[in-house]
Amino acid sequence: FQEAQISGNAITYFTENAFESQSGIGTTAQNNKKPQVSTSFAGTTLALSKIAAYIKETDEIVTDAPFLASEVRNSLVYQLGVVEDATLIGAVAGTSGIQGGTYGAGSSSVAANIADGILYAIKAVKGASAYDASAIIINPADMFALQIAKDSNLQYVGGGYFPGAYGNGDYQVVNALWGVPVFESTAVSQGDVLVVAKQAVKVWAKGGVDVKLYEQNEDDAIYNRVTLLAEERVACAVVDLKGVYLLEAE
Repeated sequence: FQEAQISGNAITYFTENAFESQSGIGTTAQNNKKPQVSTSFAGTTLALSKIAAYIKETDEIVTDAPFLASEVRNSLVYQLGVVEDATLIGAVAGTSGIQGGTYGAGSSSVAANIADGILYAIKAVKGASAYDASAIIINPADMFALQIAKDSNLQYVGGGYFPGAYGNGDYQVVNALWGVPVFESTAVSQGDVLVVAKQAVKVWAKGGVDVKLYEQNEDDAIYNRVTLLAEERVACAVVDLKGVYLLEAE
């Protein structure tokens, strides 16, 4: 996704409506009237959302085991990032008006149907927006179905766990489908796949991740504890509906 910083607490972004052409763009003979085209934009104001969490630890950890204290901090920030990813993906998937289609999930070759549907979505994004797809966001269970798919000879379609298919080449970690990077997330429902062009989605943040340590919070002093708080403020929106495709199982 595209990232940007803002100074206020909300952002107004614009999405382009359908491109209208009264007579079509084309060649124009000398002294003839040129064809007219038009488009319009709709503005939407989006407020920042706060993602935050805190953790309590004993003050002995802070003073006696600084390494452990840093590990607690890193773990908190990491878990905050996991929720951030899910929040942003959920905002994209829940956007009404984005392109969408279905694939047949009831046949004996579910993995092949998912793969075909993803390829169709990649081409649909390119055809409608002229953007190249930047990421495929897929549920881990669906990615697993693709990874274990076998042909009639029980050879893994994507290559085996030691060598490649039929002993050709070395094992490769599957991190792309049809050449497009894959991001696995449970924020996408099983059976659904998001194909996204990065130009179509924008994330705004105010500052970065803010981590604070409070030593006199609530009753912490009584229990010899400290409170570690991590938070960030972000907003996410699809700014070009043509650049996102939601693939769903029939």
